[in-house]
Amino acid sequence: MVSGKQDACALNNALWCDAVLKAAGASSRFSTGFWQASGTVLPLYPNIVTTSARPDPDFKAALQSLPSNTAVKDSFDCLDLSSFGFQKLLTGTWLFRPAPSDKRPAISSTWQKISHREGLRKWAHAWNDTESLHHIFSPRLLETNAVDFAAIVKDDAIKAGAVFNAGPKFKGKEVMGLSNLFCRRNWRYSALRELLAPYPHRPVCTYETDDDILAVYRELGFETCGRLSVWLKT
Repeated sequence: MVSGKQDACALNNALWCDAVLKAAGASSRFSTGFWQASGTVLPLYPNIVTTSARPDPDFKAALQSLPSNTAVKDSFDCLDLSSFGFQKLLTGTWLFRPAPSDKRPAISSTWQKISHREGLRKWAHAWNDTESLHHIFSPRLLETNAVDFAAIVKDDAIKAGAVFNAGPKFKGKEVMGLSNLFCRRNWRYSALRELLAPYPHRPVCTYETDDDILAVYRELGFETCGRLSVWLKT
């Protein structure tokens, strides 16, 4: 169990990255204050995620062992990794929705869980037009109980989607991580509301790099709870 919302966000995201990299063939480990994967590098995914603002001394050795063009997610936006040959790529805001206490709402009939390879292929095409990125999500992830690929399907087409992954407990409730959200920009509120419907009594965490749409998350009950940054080893 974690003690703070940002800690929950950091650990949940590390668990999601762990699932993705392991499914792609990487080996990984959790150390005090950080997670690391080795042997495989994937676009868009870091090989190190900090889970504490003060990772242990092994963190420096882990940084030095990374090959070029690998990324580190500083989950607390408090590290300067430039002396290790990294440059900062982006910053973002952690968002946390406490578990609502109201009754369970009806789940939209358009919500679907992706459960087979062909469905994952269609989901990946709807998520991103770049063909070379579709291999990131191994079909092995469909066999992981902690991961749900979700889609909103209308007129036999995927209109929106996201990934949910189960993470640590916060105040006695298991946190769900939300990532890889896609939808039309002007449909974000409705898409998020539908995608979140099956998890009404679970706290949910995510992060956003576009400050202009943070208001949409706030309307859905999300609170900001810290900043993060991503560094690339050049």
